[in-house]
Order: sequence, then C-alpha cells, then structure tokens
Amino acid sequence: MCRIKRSPVFATLLAIAILIPTCKPAQGFYLGQRNLHIVNWLESGEKIMARCWSKDNSLGTRIVENKEGFKWKFYENIFFGQTKFECDLEFNDKGHPRRGRFVVYDNKQEVRRRNCYQNCMWGVGVYGLYAFDEKDKKWDYEIPWPSKNRFESAAE
Repeated sequence: MCRIKRSPVFATLLAIAILIPTCKPAQGFYLGQRNLHIVNWLESGEKIMARCWSKDNSLGTRIVENKEGFKWKFYENIFFGQTKFECDLEFNDKGHPRRGRFVVYDNKQEVRRRNCYQNCMWGVGVYGLYAFDEKDKKWDYEIPWPSKNRFESAAE
C-alpha cells in the first residue's frame, strides 16, 4: 500500500488551489507587481496637492504639476489581508479650494467600474477622477468632485 506523506508545502499548495478559483479580488485577478498612477489633467493648469497612504505605508505629500503624475509600485495582499490605498487630493478651482478623499485601490471592495490589473491609472480632472481600462484602452469617468467621502481638513 502506498502512503502519501503529508507536508506543510503540500498543505499550502492545496489551500492555494482551493482558494484561487473562489477568491476574485475586487480590482481584477493579477498576482504580479501593480503600478498605481495619479495624473494631473486639470485643464486650468493648476497643480494638485496629493497625499496618499495605505495601512502600512505613507507615500507623503506631493505637488503634482499639470500634465504630470506620480506612481508607486506594490504587491497586493490577496490571501492574508487587505490592500487599500487612499489619497487626499486638493487643487485651486478659480480661487476656491476643491478637495476630496478618494479610495484609489482596494482589493476587498470595488472602487472602479472596471478592473485594473498591472497598471491602475487615475486621471484627475476638473470634473472628477477618470480611471483607465487596460483591456479597452479607454478612460472612464468614475468619481465626481468633491467625492461623497471628502475630508474636511487636511489629514496628518
């Protein structure tokens, strides 16, 4: 009689084989490194103040020049927790500050109508945020200014 030797590696591989078909991250199933981009599309030429963070990382405050952007890279925590990035965005709209707090990535909850895979790109315009669809190669209007979850004062 042949006896199968159980090992921690076998148990881990079995768990992954069972979880992968049932686990569909909200942002599209992709196991590699992701790139998140925030691009300033303001037609007025104004700069954007952006402060982005996750539970584990603060990306600091950045001034994003018109027609420029910034990006960061990360690996999603698929099996053992949540990967969520938020940004406070602010710009001067004809002498009045316009600001909002936006969830730009969350693997546990949909924040966009279409999935992002390797490159999660957001364009910030005067009417709101636009998300790039990697499959269709199109930009979709997603979130208006100010967002319903806007911040009232700058976060620390």
